[in-house]
Amino acid sequence: MVERRKPLVLSSTKALINSLLNSSRTQEIHGIDRNSQSSGDESVLLRAGILRLPKDRKGISDAKVASFDDSALVGLPTSVLKKLSITSGSLIFVKNVETNIKRIGQAFVLDPPSAPEHFCDNNLPFSQSPPAMIVFPSYSYPPDQLVPLDQEVAYVSPLLAFNLRLHVSCFKSLVHQGTETLASLFEVKVDEDTNGKGKKASIISLRLEPCVELPRYASHLRISFVKIPECGTLESLKGSSSIEAEDRQEMIDLALQNYFEKDRYLTRGDLFFIYINWTCKSSLCIPCGQKMQNDNNDIIYFKVMAMEPSDERVLRVNRTKTALVLGGSVPSAVPPNSLISMSKEFVPLQGDTVKNLASILTPPLCPSALSSKFKVAVMLYGLPGCGKRTVIKYVASRLGLHVVEYNCYNLMASSERKTSIALVEAFKTARRYSPAILLLRHFEAFRNLVSQMGSPLDQVGINAEVASVIREFTEPVMEDEDIYSEENSTSDFGDEIVSKHPLLLVAAADSSEGLPPTIRRCFTHEIGMGPLTEEQRAEMLSQSLHVSGLLPNAASDDLIKDIVGQTSGFMPRDMCAVIADAGASLIPRQDIQFDKVEPGNFGEKRSVVLKPELDNKPCDDASQVLGKEDLAKALERSKKRNASALGTPKVPNVKWEDVGGLEDVKKSILDTVQLPLLHKDLFSSGLRKRSGVLLYGPPGTGKTLLAKAVATECSLNFLSVKGPELINMYIGESEKNVRDIFQKARSARPCVIFFDELDSLAPARGASGDSGGVMDRVVSQMLAEIDGLNDSSQDLFIIGASNRPDLIDPALLRPGRFDKLLYVGVNSDPSYRERVLKALTRKFKLHEDVSLYSIAKRCPSNFTGADMYALCADAWFHAAKRKVLDPSSDSNCADDQANSVAVEYDDFVKVLGELSPSLSLAELKKYELLRDQFEGSSR
Repeated sequence: MVERRKPLVLSSTKALINSLLNSSRTQEIHGIDRNSQSSGDESVLLRAGILRLPKDRKGISDAKVASFDDSALVGLPTSVLKKLSITSGSLIFVKNVETNIKRIGQAFVLDPPSAPEHFCDNNLPFSQSPPAMIVFPSYSYPPDQLVPLDQEVAYVSPLLAFNLRLHVSCFKSLVHQGTETLASLFEVKVDEDTNGKGKKASIISLRLEPCVELPRYASHLRISFVKIPECGTLESLKGSSSIEAEDRQEMIDLALQNYFEKDRYLTRGDLFFIYINWTCKSSLCIPCGQKMQNDNNDIIYFKVMAMEPSDERVLRVNRTKTALVLGGSVPSAVPPNSLISMSKEFVPLQGDTVKNLASILTPPLCPSALSSKFKVAVMLYGLPGCGKRTVIKYVASRLGLHVVEYNCYNLMASSERKTSIALVEAFKTARRYSPAILLLRHFEAFRNLVSQMGSPLDQVGINAEVASVIREFTEPVMEDEDIYSEENSTSDFGDEIVSKHPLLLVAAADSSEGLPPTIRRCFTHEIGMGPLTEEQRAEMLSQSLHVSGLLPNAASDDLIKDIVGQTSGFMPRDMCAVIADAGASLIPRQDIQFDKVEPGNFGEKRSVVLKPELDNKPCDDASQVLGKEDLAKALERSKKRNASALGTPKVPNVKWEDVGGLEDVKKSILDTVQLPLLHKDLFSSGLRKRSGVLLYGPPGTGKTLLAKAVATECSLNFLSVKGPELINMYIGESEKNVRDIFQKARSARPCVIFFDELDSLAPARGASGDSGGVMDRVVSQMLAEIDGLNDSSQDLFIIGASNRPDLIDPALLRPGRFDKLLYVGVNSDPSYRERVLKALTRKFKLHEDVSLYSIAKRCPSNFTGADMYALCADAWFHAAKRKVLDPSSDSNCADDQANSVAVEYDDFVKVLGELSPSLSLAELKKYELLRDQFEGSSR
């Protein structure tokens, strides 16, 4: 039997049939329109936008969209799909016009035909979600409500935007527009005109082209972990057991299998991430509790290192077709928080510091011939607890940088010669995480780098070694300008473009003073951080209490205002401690139940979990809501902790009721202190304020008590300075102590500095007999510091007290310094003395027959306030002694309390007969002559 001969087919006809068959098969799989193959010029230029998708992807109701590659989605209007001659689900090439980097994306329609007609109306505002990174308009899919869709924007997924280097284009655009526009990227408050101008002027474009060929499947895919410092430190998984590590690896493997269930389109050098929720299932575990509060801790980043076949630029990856190889770790940048996350993160309150630091760190991240020559080494200094590390980490998260921390005290080895070696290792380790910020904390440790016993040559040599290490690792790497030329890039996909990952140095210190000049000159910028203002403290307290649900909405503003008035000088660390202490007081009130938990994925052990009946929402339950008493007690405990430091400013507990008389002096002081505080707008025109008051007069008339009462009633911090405690035997230390006193007062504003016994601290220059002239230098330093107060705001005051103003240096008494002299003397008026006795005995239990007016009339004319205090104290002591010796009273009686002692009139009379005035009439006459001398000269 003769076989039937096969039909002859021309080779050209066979190629055409195969292409049509492949086209139909491709349409069945991905719906690609092959009509675009006939013309290669179909491309559309659109503005870049960011597509926001739900984290769990379960909120996407459209099953077809849910099956797409969510890391490469491109949301487009129907009109754009028509121009490209493609359908929803087709593959397209997306190209960053500025950097010429191209990636493959999967298009889908945002306005299907079932949408209302006004969905595409260009006359209505388009903004549905806040813009991403200020420049990119964003669109949340699926939308909560139907809003008009901008027909000129291509919304790409955040990961695709990162692989296209859109964030770098954004940084470039904002840097070119100036610091104010760049500050808006970090959510720092700027003028609305500037912010709006930046949004309109910054347009980053994408070019879209249809993909005519479906990428091949990859046979092998090799990926690596992206190196991320563990919790900002260099310790990796310390204390973790092998069981926990094995369980964590199993979760990662399972997540990768789920990730590659659908086709993924990858290029060498691409970044992708997975979510894992690994916890130990215990509410007592602090690290796991912190992870639950921060969703970004659940993200693990991977980088594509190699794919087979290697001659293809873009390949499809699916777990059924591709062998996945995971191993090693590589340095890589990560997407900025503002690009990848929709959650609202905490913004530091020091907006000026954030703006300055961001304007320094952002330009080196923009690859160009100029930025490759930038040297960045920043010194950030401020008082301990002011939030330096918080600001650095916030700026790093907004720029997509890692933070590698080192404590400089750990770098200080037993031998000073080994310090530079440890510093070199720190820089080399930080380079493994580049692009990164090397944060050197407590940089003030390098002040005393060499022991006191070392020779001057040793000090110079060791300081020079440390400085040379800093310069070596912060100097820019000189490269050819052609490297950054877009025309010389060998690939549109950007996998062969040379880019140097920068290492930026930021040193944090308490103060920049005292550092060796050789080391200090290595830093290109110095940024100072001050304390929080009253408005910033109120905002921080309000945000923390409302977010944690510890404060009810009702009457919360008044409560916060009362508490903030007592937190002058508190650093952010102190504010957080007060909130934590107050929240801990709620634990005994809660109904805590113990419950058993089912075995978890990593073991068969059962753990006991505390289940407090408390949520994060504000509630009105009295047992779960902080009251004024809770915050007041926590504030009092915090002040006691801070008072352990020497010279810590504090608010004394002295009221006007404790001060009897002195009405004229009270009024003069309040006019000087209280008026600028209540009406700051009136004194903001540059008027030279009169903030210095000198109280002079005989001893024991209430000068110190009056200054404490002013600080209490005006809610000011009170810093009391005694003259002898500032004097030091070493040269220059006395002047340094004076500078430190004024620096403490500036950090604790509003504050009152009270110089007691001012005549011993600031005597007339040239009259002292010390050989070294220490007191003359102290007076000169004090004059310079007081003159510097006029440059600060109207919330720092100085009050001096002296018995001998004639011994004080005359330069201190001129206008602008202690320019208001108030005499606090002895008043013999019985009604005046009655008010003094009433203030002193307001906590006494007086007998009914006691007449304070008659007692005041019996007092001698030269009785001072201290003498009246001694009179009242001795009278109470006599009454207490009489009660104890009375045989009719039971010593073990329950009413044996301080308020049970009744002071009688005879007690005062008996004490008056035994008490002699502390001030003689001759001495009183001298003080009155002194008053006439100073009041006459001031007229």
